[in-house]
Amino acid sequence: MHIRAVFHLLSYLMLMLVGCMIATLLVSYANDDPVRAIRGLGLSCVITLALALSVWHGTRGPVELTRKDGILIVVFGWLVAIAISMLPFLLCEPRGTISVVDALFETVSGFTTTGASVLTQLEAQPRAILFWRSMTHFLGGMGILVLCVAIIPFLGVGGMQIYRAEAAGPSKDRLTPRIASTAKLLWTIYIGMNLVLAVLLHFAGMNWFDAVNHAMATMATGGFSTRSASIAAYNSVTIESILTVFMILASFNFALHYRVLRGDLLAYFRNPECRFFVILWVLICLAITGNLALKSGEHWTTSIREAFFTVASIISTTGFATADYDLWPAFSKILLITAMFIGGCAGSTAGGIKVIRMFVLLKKMTRELRIFLRPKAVYPIKIGRQIIDPGIISSITVFFFIFTMTFTAGSIAMSFFTEDIVTAVSAVIAALGNIGPGLGAVGPTQTYAEIHDAAKVLLAALMLLGRLELYTLLVILMPGFWRR
Repeated sequence: MHIRAVFHLLSYLMLMLVGCMIATLLVSYANDDPVRAIRGLGLSCVITLALALSVWHGTRGPVELTRKDGILIVVFGWLVAIAISMLPFLLCEPRGTISVVDALFETVSGFTTTGASVLTQLEAQPRAILFWRSMTHFLGGMGILVLCVAIIPFLGVGGMQIYRAEAAGPSKDRLTPRIASTAKLLWTIYIGMNLVLAVLLHFAGMNWFDAVNHAMATMATGGFSTRSASIAAYNSVTIESILTVFMILASFNFALHYRVLRGDLLAYFRNPECRFFVILWVLICLAITGNLALKSGEHWTTSIREAFFTVASIISTTGFATADYDLWPAFSKILLITAMFIGGCAGSTAGGIKVIRMFVLLKKMTRELRIFLRPKAVYPIKIGRQIIDPGIISSITVFFFIFTMTFTAGSIAMSFFTEDIVTAVSAVIAALGNIGPGLGAVGPTQTYAEIHDAAKVLLAALMLLGRLELYTLLVILMPGFWRR
């Protein structure tokens, strides 16, 4: 491993964060934020810049990365980004307003695009804080290290190691021969969709500040809002419809967006995972619509409106809210929890187990049942026309086992801090799946402010595990990783 090279590259990540802080500082100044907020952001910039230049100067030299270096850069990169990005929360607010644990929780939630929050009365918060929260979503959505690969030319040497470590999962499509070009292309599409969404939201009734913040939160499938009531504050069918479409688009593999932009207009429909995801979303929506209309006595139009938006928000792991689904019938809540586990497509900004993994596991289950009837028969597992490699199937099975065990252990640990089992279990899946709101005391109309500090640290760790899809973070805990 090349520790010096790892920290040298992390200095560029710090410089990138300085640029984002400066952008936030300009927004804060333009919106007449309190002096303490502007001063806090300025101080955050100075501290981060000084640290970045010190690390850069002390670690200069040739850069050569191995697979282990790529994993280290991703893990350390996320930890460094989180530590530095806590500064605006701590320095922009009056002393004692937000604790170190709360700043950690909010920052991790932002970068992992979870969207769980400890902040209350958002309308009274400085614009600097609100914009910085959204900025962490924006950076974390497509991956902060993937952005570094895109903008730092010499990372072409080891860019693939970083890309594979951060974009963990069954789908890491290379759209171009060079990984740096692929990273640039993905970020270009991502930024373009953010801009389009911001414009649409503005013309649908949001002011520019809200539109930009909600665009960043939507495309990252994050869920931080500038309003305490989330999207319900706008009470607009137009805004909800626009957000529903873009939450679903953000849940698709971004390689499909590239193919559509290149003229392959049927790319979404030809992709088996994409089709399965949309069918699943529609079926859950219809089931909840019927359940709400029959059990809650709501009008069909209201049930349809609430169901389609809420299910899109949950299955995409965005976490926006227009209704208090904690009050919905048990059947509807069970379906929402199921959607929390599944999540979006591989290669998207969504969290969860991912549709492709569930699809493969269903195929594997079907194959095992057929083999039980005909032990000597050979049944390859196919997705579309492609035969899935047995190694990938094994990896997906192990991932599902680790995810389940992590969820179970997390739920047991969380139950120590709350007497409500619904709150404990839903908070864990909301953190591990990067969803945000859960049920009970952490439902869509609540925050995580009253959760015990130790529980907040636990949930923050689960958020990071979920965002890096378990393997990347867990592998560095293995003794063999540190051997030469």
